[in-house]
Amino acid sequence: MHQLDLVTPRYIKGYGVIISVNRIDVCTGQANLEQYDSKSADSVIDFLIDDWKVFGMPRYLQIDNEAAFRGSLYHPRTFGKVSRFCLNFGVELVFIAFKEPWRNAYIESFNSRFDRLLWQSQPFTDLEHLKTEAKKFRDKHNKYQEYRKQNFGKQKPQSGYTQRFLPRTFVFDVSRELPITKGRLHFIRFLDEKGCINILNETIYVETSLSFQYVWAIVNTADESLQIYYQASREAPKQLLKTESYKLREPVKNRMPISKFSKV
Repeated sequence: MHQLDLVTPRYIKGYGVIISVNRIDVCTGQANLEQYDSKSADSVIDFLIDDWKVFGMPRYLQIDNEAAFRGSLYHPRTFGKVSRFCLNFGVELVFIAFKEPWRNAYIESFNSRFDRLLWQSQPFTDLEHLKTEAKKFRDKHNKYQEYRKQNFGKQKPQSGYTQRFLPRTFVFDVSRELPITKGRLHFIRFLDEKGCINILNETIYVETSLSFQYVWAIVNTADESLQIYYQASREAPKQLLKTESYKLREPVKNRMPISKFSKV
């Protein structure tokens, strides 16, 4: 499980606005980050490509409901570039509940250190200056996490999981929008007083008896279905509340293999 977030806005005097894409591995504590001058899906995908080449691809990528992640803020059942990119390469996005950043506690904690120990530590002249110092900050953080793992046993073993990497030869035009491919998107959602949730700009009725409770919704693009689960407590079993058809706005395709994007 990785958690990813955008730190924005930040302003470099005499240069302008910058944003930082920050990511942390929940299990190992290893982090990565990169800075851009635009807050866009293209920046996020550019980051993911470089990140997955060096640090590996997660099974789950947990994010908030930022427009750069979601895509359209108006049209229902519309998949943005980041969703399409992750689906095609077998990474399942987990969207946390709206306006609940504490659910991304690991990356929020890293963001706090980023702000205190890097951003506020010195004035920056331009984007390249910040990028250079950010890499030093990242490497110090990761060395410390490795130290904790070796000396205090902070890392939990990952049994049965084989890490995947994008090949160094992987090339992708970030302006390209992939088709919707077979996979799953996850949504943590809070039911309103009418027992409804919002998924991809669409209000969906669940159950009035569970108003003001949380549910876990899964969109499965392979069979175009929506499943909604409820768990009363950590110890309680997950309960499938409903399964319904979730017809998408366009045909679902098979994933394009990574080899198709590798430059020889």
